[in-house]
Amino acid sequence: MSQPLKIALVLAFAALPLLEIGLLIRVGQLIGIWWLAAIIIGTGILGTYVIRRVGLSVFERALSRLGSEREGFSPLFDGFLQVLAGLLLIFPGLIADFCGLMLLVPPIRRIVIRTGLLKLVTLFHYQAEVSRETFRARDDVPPAEADGIVIEGEYER
Repeated sequence: MSQPLKIALVLAFAALPLLEIGLLIRVGQLIGIWWLAAIIIGTGILGTYVIRRVGLSVFERALSRLGSEREGFSPLFDGFLQVLAGLLLIFPGLIADFCGLMLLVPPIRRIVIRTGLLKLVTLFHYQAEVSRETFRARDDVPPAEADGIVIEGEYER
């Protein structure tokens, strides 16, 4: 990730609570405090229901499929996005509630898995390659010779 993108990401996460509070105040003025409280409590209950319904069962099914088939990652990430949706619904705030409700829609989850997952995998792969090369450069140790691997240790009879 480039440095300006990291800074923008940190600023967005810092501004999110301020936006949530401002939006809660504005919506509370428009619809009333009791309706706003009902919305927040209702989405919290919905989030708790989603997490209880999905729970660990999706992860267990995905892991069992992963052992038998090769298509175990899609249900795993689908279950992860459902749990994330439940967590977003539990947090008070209308922006988080909107994102959580959007993640409950199956076509949107599929789009997020297809697009976001590919970007995430390539990002982590790139980070791992950079870290590995940096680690090798710091060691200044040449790679293992063609003779084989040498393991140093002490032996006692």
